[in-house]
Order: sequence, then C-alpha cells, then structure tokens
Amino acid sequence: MKGISRRSILAAIVATTTVFSPGLSLAQSESITTLTKIKQNGFARVGFSNFKPWGYVSDAGELSGVEPAVVRAFLNSVGVEGMDGVLTQFVSMIPALEAERFDFIAAGMQIRPARCEQIAFGEPEWKSTQAFLTRAGNPSNLKSLDDIIADPKMRLGVVGGGTEREYASINGVPDAQTVIFPDLPTATAGLKAERVDVLMFTSITGRGLLANGEHPELQYVAMSKPPVDKNGAPVVGYGAIGFRKSDPELLAAWNGWLKQAKQSGELLKLLEPFGFTKDDLATEDVTTAELCEPK
Repeated sequence: MKGISRRSILAAIVATTTVFSPGLSLAQSESITTLTKIKQNGFARVGFSNFKPWGYVSDAGELSGVEPAVVRAFLNSVGVEGMDGVLTQFVSMIPALEAERFDFIAAGMQIRPARCEQIAFGEPEWKSTQAFLTRAGNPSNLKSLDDIIADPKMRLGVVGGGTEREYASINGVPDAQTVIFPDLPTATAGLKAERVDVLMFTSITGRGLLANGEHPELQYVAMSKPPVDKNGAPVVGYGAIGFRKSDPELLAAWNGWLKQAKQSGELLKLLEPFGFTKDDLATEDVTTAELCEPK
C-alpha cells in the first residue's frame, strides 16, 4: 500500500479504537508487544508530519517523502508489507503517539531533551543546520536573525511545535515579530501572501521544499550567521523516529535496521531522491543518549 489507503482514512476517523489481532482475546492483545501486533496485523499505523520533503502527498495521490520511504524499507525488513500512513500537524505528533493513535511517528523531528522526556527516539538518521526561505530575490535582504531583530517591521514565520521558535527566542527575536503556522503548507502560503517576510527551517527542509523547481516564487537563503543554542554553540539538529517508551522491542528492531542501512549504504540510496547527500546523514559517533542529556 504505497498510497493513502481507505484503511488510513478509517484509522484517522476511529483513532481511539484499539486494534486487535485476529483471534486474540482482549487480555492477550494487551499483553503482546507493538512489534508483534504489527507483524500479526500485517501493517503499521504511522504518523507523518505534513512537511516536504519529510512527508507529503505526491501528484499521483500517494504518500511520499523521506520518512515514508525509510519506514517502508524498515517494515519490509521485518516481514510487514502494509503501512497505514496518516499526515498530521507537527505539533500533534507526540500527543497522538502517546494516545496510541500511531505505532510510531516519523516526522523529521529533532531529538531534544524535553521531547526525550515524553518519547523514546531511535538513533539519529540525519543532521541539519538552519536556513531561511524568502520570497524570490530576498527583497528585504535577510541573511540572519540579527537582520530581523534590527527591523521591528520584519516578521519571522515558524511552524508550531518545531525547534525554530525556541532558536528564534534564544537569539533575541521578539515574540511580536514571530508568527506561528500549524504546518509547512500554511507557512509557505503565508510567506507568499506576505504575512511574513521570511521562514526558518532546517536546511534539509528548505532544500527539499524547492527541489525540482517547485515554488519558483520562493528562495533558499543560507544563513550568514547560524543561530546558537542556550550555551552559545551553533545549532546543529539531529533527527530520528519516535516511539513510545513502552515499546523497547520495536525501538531495538528499528535501531538494528538503521545501523545496517547506514553501513550498507541503503539509507543514503533511500534518501538521495529527496535531495539528501552523504553529509546530511548522522554518523554513529553522535548518539540519542547524548542528545537527550539536558544541556
């Protein structure tokens, strides 16, 4: 099931309904692991953010993107052919996972200590710096957050639930100059409509959004001065798949597959069609345990 199936729609509608494997009693269903349920049901319920290139509906009406491609490969490795993928707002991803609407979430989500308190992250898949998107020609000549701070009329757009709002605040952008959008499509529409002067995303998101000549009215801008974290270090984000803390077996299976996919080159082959390069992949010397430590 490469597209958004009828089951996906039903899953979104009856999201609070417990899924049981055929022939299992309530007690039996509650006692088996999520990985076992996925294998017995023949599909996984996965939440994806509506962020290009991370997750989106293609022109052919199919669920596409970085995370769907990677998740399908993982599921195939454990003998599961089906996937019920649901696109949802980024800010809703963790609450939906905790409410068991999804078996796991794949959202282009950065590993952050506060998020680590809520969910269990797999090992890092990718790394990215921050970048701007402006209207074509960069009419306000915005190259850093300092340029926004210097002109109170400038408006910076970010997506709710993302790290960019935090980075903007740490680096001194007033709340009054920050506009929060629910998702990437709304944010890009807001930029085109001049509701904001600039958007800030990971560089991977910015490049992916404009790949293949899409959105010619927008422009990618590498930041001349990267934002810093609260310790004053230049921001580099590392992203991973999210799981419930009660699913260590599923987490271990994912990490095992991810390690093999990195070493064999499979991960890079899966991501290259979406504009990734070898430099975008997280190396094994950076771990989730390290990134989850409060700083």
